[in-house]
Amino acid sequence: MRPDDSWPLACGTAFKEWAGVCEALSDGRQSLILRKGGIAEGPNGFVPEHRLFWLYPTHIHELEQGLRFPRDQALVSDAPSNVVAVRTLVETGPIGWVDRLERLIELEDFHVWNEATVERRFHYRKPGLWVLGVRVYRRAEPWLVRLTPEHAGCKTWVPLDPPLETDGVTPVLGDQESHRVMDHIRSTLKLER
Repeated sequence: MRPDDSWPLACGTAFKEWAGVCEALSDGRQSLILRKGGIAEGPNGFVPEHRLFWLYPTHIHELEQGLRFPRDQALVSDAPSNVVAVRTLVETGPIGWVDRLERLIELEDFHVWNEATVERRFHYRKPGLWVLGVRVYRRAEPWLVRLTPEHAGCKTWVPLDPPLETDGVTPVLGDQESHRVMDHIRSTLKLER
């Protein structure tokens, strides 16, 4: 059974993210995604264009991760080197562009980036970061996705072919806790409910 009947039966889009951040999202220590944009995303940079997507753990730029918790720094996967273990489905909630660093500091309880990483990414090219509040769902057993040329490089969105079934995922945070977190993010971003 899918957690939300309005979801598609399968999702063919994945979001590439640092493996340590994927782990934090998957175990409930993170409830938002911070993003500047990828090299291959064109002149307008990152655009939060999908409501539902799988997390695609990556080790690209892993040494630059700068996460607050050492256990998140260099996670090793049991999967063979030609596949990626995909187990986490994400549904976007509140989304906003933050152009004041102090507002990001108010959200530090909801992500695992360290202060230096937040500042560095915030100031890269032009000041600001996208903040995506997310509801996270996890499968007990991961899908093993074979690497393809479409998955390579510094891009945010990658296709999954065939799309992965959304059935069998369970929420990482309960409804009440998820609503509390999304309300806090919405309030910090100064968004309407």
